[in-house]
Amino acid sequence: MVKLCIITHSYPRFGEDWRSNFIESLARAYARNGADVTVFVPYTVKFNRPMKDEYGIKIVNYKYVPFGRLHTIGYGHSMKSDLHVNLQDLFLMPFLLLVGTIRFAALLRKEKFDIIQAHWAVPNTLIAVFGRYLAFSRAAILTSFPGSDVTVIKRMGLLGRLFLKIIAKSDYLSCNSADLREDLEGLGLEKGRVDFVIYGVDEKKICFSEEARRRVRGELGIPGDGLVLLMIGRFVPKKGFSTAFESLKLITEKMNNVTMVVVGDGPMRAEYDEILRRDGTGRYVRFVGEILPRELAGYYSACDIFLMPSCRLPSDGLNVVVPEAMACGRPIVATPVGGNDLVVFDGENGWLHEEHNARQLADCVGRLAADPAMRTRMGENSLRMIRERFNWDSIAQYCLARYRDSGRRDGRQADGEAY
Repeated sequence: MVKLCIITHSYPRFGEDWRSNFIESLARAYARNGADVTVFVPYTVKFNRPMKDEYGIKIVNYKYVPFGRLHTIGYGHSMKSDLHVNLQDLFLMPFLLLVGTIRFAALLRKEKFDIIQAHWAVPNTLIAVFGRYLAFSRAAILTSFPGSDVTVIKRMGLLGRLFLKIIAKSDYLSCNSADLREDLEGLGLEKGRVDFVIYGVDEKKICFSEEARRRVRGELGIPGDGLVLLMIGRFVPKKGFSTAFESLKLITEKMNNVTMVVVGDGPMRAEYDEILRRDGTGRYVRFVGEILPRELAGYYSACDIFLMPSCRLPSDGLNVVVPEAMACGRPIVATPVGGNDLVVFDGENGWLHEEHNARQLADCVGRLAADPAMRTRMGENSLRMIRERFNWDSIAQYCLARYRDSGRRDGRQADGEAY
């Protein structure tokens, strides 16, 4: 049995916590595919869950400073709008690196892991590399760059480039967007070293339900023939939601039976409200707020078109909500940035439009709105892609194969194909 340790600074803290639940989904997929999985993650005051779950995944939760309330690194709180590191966390980072490395080296000596998979290269690949050195281990290090870690590396200047040289000691590197790979290569990482691996979906848990569609639309007061557009995510610049709100004026000039449903919250809510007030389109929007992960499938089912208007403010990886919407058989309208173009193929399972281009977004929605058969066909293609390729079990199997052949160059990077 392969022994695998995931190093991360964010993980679901309690039952029904949505924070970084994609990492938990990947850990469970590894376990289903025969791996013995341990998660090494820092403590936070809200962490309240069993240290071994029903899948056999063991959780090692460590403290890096004496006072519990100071454990604020990670869990979505370390960066302001995903653009700037919080000053308190910047001060605490050396403590996390030092204590995390020492604690991980001891764990590695004890458990003798075959694979170390680090999510967010800063700080977790640094802990993996230094910990492997201290433990005299030969475990393979697989590093994943989700996005905010690349922003940190860029903003740290010379120190960031030094960190990248240490991170490059990984046996295998992956990210989930061409934007991130371009940034990493621009910072000096060897071309061709970074593979494309997305974060996927469990199509058995996230799937279309006609009953949930009727229930959610009823709760939102949407008529049976109303067209529902859906966006899900934090209200931060890189999600590009402002473009979608600006497009609503153009969309409603041609149809008035449209509702834009928005799940999430964040610092840009006031800006969104101002766009809707200026354009007089607020009556077409339903802000739902944050919801539990188990409720998401109902909203995917209730929508007709899923929107992901990502932009490079800064570069980002593919948001898991896109493959989740695909798993519910939805057509996608998105930009070709933020990893969207790894799973959205123009004219096949959706339409791609330029970032910040509200008119193009409106045109894409208009084409789908006018052609129900096209929506059905594209939605079926979305679901087929998930079942064949973009599901957690396939992704876990692919990563385990990369462990067995760490460092291999197989041409996958060159053609832009993702797993």
